[in-house]
Amino acid sequence: MQAKSVLAALFAITAASPVFAQSAPATKTVSDSQAQYIQARNAGEIPTSVAAYPQAPAAAPSKVTREQVMAEFYAARKAGQIPQTEADFDVAQTRHQVAK
Repeated sequence: MQAKSVLAALFAITAASPVFAQSAPATKTVSDSQAQYIQARNAGEIPTSVAAYPQAPAAAPSKVTREQVMAEFYAARKAGQIPQTEADFDVAQTRHQVAK
């Protein structure tokens, strides 16, 4: 029975392979692409240096100090809200943590 399944799978693969071997004809040549690039570069549409790239917006400064963040972290860990090691992780509770 398994030999028939293997033979059927091989037949399906070899029958479908010529279909996937054909590719769509290229409508744009390399010289067309190069000409389009040169035209965009000469028009100033392509950045030519690091200074020409748009800058990422700066992050807003934090309103809490590092000491405040660390104090919150230690309080949460002491209350048992943050596991200290992987051994503290309850494997039996993983079904509650799966994304829904």
